[in-house]
Amino acid sequence: MFPKEIDKMGNILKNIVIIGIVFAIPVIILIPFLLNNNYSILYSMIIVYPNGLLMVAIGIQFLKMFKSLEKNKPFTHKNVDILKRTGFLSFAMSFLWIIDLLIMVFVIKNTYINYIIVLLFLFILFFGVGIALWTLSLLWLQATEYKEENDLTI
Repeated sequence: MFPKEIDKMGNILKNIVIIGIVFAIPVIILIPFLLNNNYSILYSMIIVYPNGLLMVAIGIQFLKMFKSLEKNKPFTHKNVDILKRTGFLSFAMSFLWIIDLLIMVFVIKNTYINYIIVLLFLFILFFGVGIALWTLSLLWLQATEYKEENDLTI
């Protein structure tokens, strides 16, 4: 990619994260008042809020990575750590979604198959993203080591 395109993508991602945070604050404040029973409030605070915070953390990690791309220094150990951290955050999200699914099926005894399918899809999606990011971090590490070795020989 050309630096101009990277800069545009970084700005778009930065704006999305900022808009997400701006909308998340009123939602966090208003949802307990919109829900009628205390069980729903507790449930939403235990499962939905942490997933939202993890998603914001993933966005922030990618913002950090775009900053290094803007400086034309993509193959650094910092970016390897960012990819590993993002993969870990994705695994944490998949864990929360499977906990949500188990609570819905066994505790709340929700029989809406569409809701169960969506939760199962979210678990599989974020688990797969976690595997992909972890693998990408290992590839990025190898590319970083090759780059460092190449820089020493020149």
